[in-house]
Amino acid sequence: MKVLVAMDEFNGIISSYDANRYVEEAIASEIERADIVQVPLFNGRHELLNSIFLWKSGTQYHITAHDAEMNEVEVTYGQTDDGMTIIEAGQFLKGQQFRPNHTSYGLGEVICHALDKKTEHIVISLGAIDTSDGGVGMLQALGCRFYDDEGRLLDMKKGATQIKYIRKMDTNDIHEGLKNCQIQLVSDFNSKLYGKKSEIMQTYQFIDISRDTAVEIDNLLWYLAELFKSQLQLALGPIERGGAGGGIASAMHALFGAEILSSHELVDQITELDGLVKEADLVIFGEGVNEKEQIIETSSLKIAELCQKHHKVAVAICGTSAKFNQYETLGVTGMFNTFIEMPQTYTDFKMGIQLRSYARQAVKLLQAQLPA
Repeated sequence: MKVLVAMDEFNGIISSYDANRYVEEAIASEIERADIVQVPLFNGRHELLNSIFLWKSGTQYHITAHDAEMNEVEVTYGQTDDGMTIIEAGQFLKGQQFRPNHTSYGLGEVICHALDKKTEHIVISLGAIDTSDGGVGMLQALGCRFYDDEGRLLDMKKGATQIKYIRKMDTNDIHEGLKNCQIQLVSDFNSKLYGKKSEIMQTYQFIDISRDTAVEIDNLLWYLAELFKSQLQLALGPIERGGAGGGIASAMHALFGAEILSSHELVDQITELDGLVKEADLVIFGEGVNEKEQIIETSSLKIAELCQKHHKVAVAICGTSAKFNQYETLGVTGMFNTFIEMPQTYTDFKMGIQLRSYARQAVKLLQAQLPA
């Protein structure tokens, strides 16, 4: 029997890889000679680097770059043997102080390091970062120059507060490697660069900043969009998911043709998930993504859709029952939720034991109906 296991993370409690391991143990204990395939998952906020390196071989680099507050930190990124560079921006673009002073400069540093190694394909996850500067810090690190009304060079390492002083942008010296580089940006959050649907206006309550500060940032990003429109003839406002990474997605899409895609779209590209579901006799999947993070498109929903498409027996084991109505509509065979509300603290071992227990129960219930 072919069994596909595809568990996402559980709210930072347990990783996709470890969740898969516990479920695999349960299946192996109940189904003799089960042919089990694991799919490590990720979302736009977590686990991109680790998950892809479970599928692909390559090299991981440890370099010094800057966080959102311009502190030096160690950053790990990877390049796979087939030429894909993986950057998890949420790993290092962090900060605790005044949000408008945070900068994306460190991301530009990491991209430059990868470009200097002749990469031609970069994948960047933009979730869980603490910057909202529209990517201007990143652009400065990549070679863009910004000037005030007296022609003085501005330092965008100081954050979004500097945007209001910009009168001229010079992109002539942007890193040459970007001309031939395919860029993919991973975001599971639907937001625009500015306005009511901007990332900052939708999330400020969850990231513990005031509405006044959020409005200040939103107005700065609107002004940045006006500069792009008047000086570069590029429209940032209409870009779908352009607010990702505090506006990094808009800038990279407009300037470099970056593709903005969801995590499940990238999972499907890398793993050929459709084919794996089609070949499986049983699919066990699930997630413990915190609904307060407002991630709207998770890989679990895509897996449920594929199971419906291929008429597969499928079991969902999730942190809460938040998505169960959607799963039921998609014809998922059985569903378990581990909590009524996701806890803030919980050990990975206890979580793993729960997942293993639910997986065993599911298999026991289904065995009479499964092919030998």
